[in-house]
Amino acid sequence: MPWTTPATVVAGQLMTAAFWNTQVRDNLDYLFSTILSSVYPVGSIYTNASVSTNPATLLGFGTWVAHGAGRVNVGFSAGDPDFGTLGATGGAKTHTLSSAEMPSHTHAVGFGSNAGTDAAVGSTGGSTPFSQNTTSTGGGGAHNNLQPFVVVYMWLRTA
Repeated sequence: MPWTTPATVVAGQLMTAAFWNTQVRDNLDYLFSTILSSVYPVGSIYTNASVSTNPATLLGFGTWVAHGAGRVNVGFSAGDPDFGTLGATGGAKTHTLSSAEMPSHTHAVGFGSNAGTDAAVGSTGGSTPFSQNTTSTGGGGAHNNLQPFVVVYMWLRTA
């Protein structure tokens, strides 16, 4: 409802409850709604750290949907394949490293003689050197992949 000028106001006259309820409160509601609609235009995100109530109820305007459940917002970055499309999602809570993702590394391997005496690798002595595989380590499980975070209610204004 647009702002209305009460025709019944007389200078110096006290406001009655009926006048307050029908004119002043409606005008104030309209004013607050107009201001907040400017602060939260369509596409805005409303965040609250303790109240889960839909902002349509709290603020008195707009259509709002829950936004980003279990996800962190990331700023738009033009040309970035991960962050250059609005609404794109990605990432994972946990991740299991592939061999290609592990740091390059080597393992020390002991060599000895199958004849029971020590022999240097490549020696020409009477004993033949042999190699031993290292024991397997690790379970191949996923590791935590979360950045530090705080959980809040997020709502996206759609209309």
